[in-house]
Parts: sequence; structure tokens; C-alpha cells
Amino acid sequence: MTAILLCLALCGAPQGEIAFVGGTNQLDQCVCVLDIASGEVRRVGMGKRDDAPRWSPDGQWLAFESQTPDGLGVNIVRADGMMGRTLQHQCQWNYRPRWSSDGKKLTYVRDMQMGTGKQIVVYDLETDQEDGWGKQVILSMREEAGSEEGGPKLVGWLQAVWLHEATLLKALAPEDAQAKGGLDLERLEKEALESGALLAIGLLGSTHQYTTEPFLVTRNMAVPILGLAMEESARYAEWAMEPNRKSSRIAFESNDGGDREIFVLGKRGVVDVTNHRAADWNPVWAYDGKWLAFESFRGGRRGVYRVFSETARVFPVATSREYDCWSPSWSKDGKWIAFVSNQTGMGQIYLKEIDSGKVRQMTRGETYAYAPMWRPEAK
Repeated sequence: MTAILLCLALCGAPQGEIAFVGGTNQLDQCVCVLDIASGEVRRVGMGKRDDAPRWSPDGQWLAFESQTPDGLGVNIVRADGMMGRTLQHQCQWNYRPRWSSDGKKLTYVRDMQMGTGKQIVVYDLETDQEDGWGKQVILSMREEAGSEEGGPKLVGWLQAVWLHEATLLKALAPEDAQAKGGLDLERLEKEALESGALLAIGLLGSTHQYTTEPFLVTRNMAVPILGLAMEESARYAEWAMEPNRKSSRIAFESNDGGDREIFVLGKRGVVDVTNHRAADWNPVWAYDGKWLAFESFRGGRRGVYRVFSETARVFPVATSREYDCWSPSWSKDGKWIAFVSNQTGMGQIYLKEIDSGKVRQMTRGETYAYAPMWRPEAK
């Protein structure tokens, strides 16, 4: 096996492992791990409506949601499938887990009302304590959530991810707190440094009208992050915030401009990096934090593209007029992108080498394979 891996490395072939969801239908979906060199697939999940897996930063654990007797619970399992457990939830319905940078905590959304009343939760894996975050919600720099009569109110949270470093927060924070309506930015930064910070999408509603807003969330505060970055921030619908590995830039989706685009928030402000009349979504950062892979209809069908975030130059990765391609995931060296395609009639995982354009099909058979995620460190 060592000789095979050495040959693959010398030949420039992809290496490592990819986690994904496989099954014949939603009821038997199971988290699996694919060894790229051998093609071997091992089942590691619960096999009960498992959803998209997320690797821990050290590549040793996977987190995902799956069905429980009375709802949905978050599970963690070792990459070899030999050890795992369901977290001790206070609520029956729990969604979309994401790891902290030290691998000691998970954030996810829990649904207390089976509807729009979702809350952000942080789970400490060492103490098995579950804690709600964002207790004081600010809708603008001058008002708390729901304080304006007839104005928009926070209805619930849609998703949350970790902001791994406070570098960008320091760059966005003005020296004069009064410039942001007296917001206690010192307290916000202190909480972020002590306990960590999250990026979250909040659902706002007023008189049967709903929109979404990106927030910076700490244990006790939740503040619109675009309000820190810009003097004035009009409300558009935003989704899917994703920081790069160093948290120096944040990619998010917005309908600012008329259709769904991917914007990048950095020290120099907010830039539309995929500007096109067709919808663009699902930004995925490369390990170097400069390239983004994303999905788009700009070719007529659903395809995978990549963009250099500093110049907004877009290149196709996997596109066709006969079939769809989606769900990109980068290899650590940035030379390969895994994606899903239904070109054989059923969704399967493929790898694309960026430089050569070479494509390899990695999964086959009677079951589909969705939501690939490259292992950060295969050990």
C-alpha cells in the first residue's frame, strides 16, 4: 500500500479521503468515507437519514445530523467508524453542525417550535454542555430586535458557522464606537476573543414579508456584520456565509443587484466576485483562501465554476448542456475539485484536476453519492 501511495504522489494523482452521503433514498442515507487511492468505501454513519458530513479541523471526526426516534440529532463519529455518539440535545430538532477551529465545540441550529423559531446553539464536546448564543440581538446599529413598532423582527436563525479568527472583526470595527450608534464594540470584540464568534444568517419578518441578514454572533450579542463594514447597508436577502481558513475574508450570497450573486467581505469592503445575470451560489473556499468554487446556472444548466476572489475572474470547472454538476469541494493542495454529477443518470462523485482538466469518476453502483467533503488531514 505504501508503494501505491508513493507512486500516486509522484504521478500527481489525487490522494486522501472524501466523506459523502450515499443511499438509495432519503430513509437509508448514510455517511460514508471514500479512500481515493483504493476506491474503497466504508460506511461510518447511522444510516438513518444522515445528512451532509463536516470534518473536524484535524480530520479525525465527522459531524452530521441524522434521524432520532423523536426528531433529528447531531452525531459525531471517528473517520474509521469505530467510535461515535449522538449529542445530548435539549431540543428534538437540530440541524447543520459546524466545527470550531480547535475541534472542541460545535455550533448548529435547533428548532424549538418546528417552524421559524430556530435558535443558535454551541455545544462543548468536553463538558457536554449546550448553550444558546446571541442573546441580545441588534437589528441595526441603533436598535434591538423588535424594538421598532411595526418594523422587522428576528424570527429565527437559518444557519451558523465559526469565525475562526478575530482579524477581520478588528479591521471592520471603527475606532469611534459612536460611529456605529454607540454599539459596545469593545464588549463584542472581548466576547469574540474569549469564547469565539459565529457568522449566522438571521430570518427577519414584518407583516408577512421576510428577508435575511448576516450577523456576527457571540455568546451574548448578535450584530449585523454588514453594518460594521459599510456606512449604510440596505437590506437584501443573504444566504450561506463562509469564511476562508484565516477568516480574513467572508463569502456570502446576496440578491443585491437583482439576482443571486456571491460577494466577498474583506478589509477593503464588499465586492461582487461572480457578477452575472444567472444565479450563483454555494461558495466554497480553497485552502489558500484566494480561490472560491461555486455553483451557477450561467451555462444553461447547473455547473461548477471557480473564481479568483482578488480579481473576480471566473473559470468553468465542471459544466455541460446534457447534465448537471454541483457540490464542489477542494483538495488541500488546491489542484483537484471533487463534485457531484448526474451524467450517468444518478448523482455520483467525480474529481477534476484543475491544470490538466482530467476527470475521474470515484463512485459507481446502484446508490447515489452526494455532498462530498475532502478530508483536511488524512492520517
